[in-house]
Amino acid sequence: MKAIGIACSPRRNGNSEVLVREVLNGAGDGAAKVFRPNEMKIRGCQGCYACKEKGRCVVEDDMQELYREIEEADIVVFGTPIYMYGVASQFKVVLDRLFAFLGPEPDFKSSLPNGKRAVLVVSQGYEDAQEYGAHIAQMKESLRVVGFDEVKTLVASGLNELGEAAKRLPLVQEARMLGRALRSA
Repeated sequence: MKAIGIACSPRRNGNSEVLVREVLNGAGDGAAKVFRPNEMKIRGCQGCYACKEKGRCVVEDDMQELYREIEEADIVVFGTPIYMYGVASQFKVVLDRLFAFLGPEPDFKSSLPNGKRAVLVVSQGYEDAQEYGAHIAQMKESLRVVGFDEVKTLVASGLNELGEAAKRLPLVQEARMLGRALRSA
């Protein structure tokens, strides 16, 4: 089983990254690669639809490495904080570029192998875990449409200080349990 993490916070070792690592630990892959799109050269989707004609994205940047890693992984753990009432822009750029995994119209069939599982870890400063539920549901559905058979979510609310999630034992345990559940699925 191969698992990877994609920590989309601009803050290194931020709360979403801490929890991405804990999910990976629970999945039994504490040594898994964790990518930080904020430190990579990833352009936004160009809307050119070349991926529908050529079967791959034609934009040559660091997203090409993420495509390969996602295709090879059984589990992908995405992490994003909530900024300005929505997911971080780094996550949105990656999500938009995952459009390349979808085939041409009319069915937009995913080219990802069956059986892929994903976790969407969302950290937020706001205490009410349901406050951004609509955004989180939309991102979860987008990952499912891209080709992940199963998408679990972990919403970590009331986190404002850098790395604060690591000090919340129940939250760390929940992240690890989520990883174990994916491993045994």
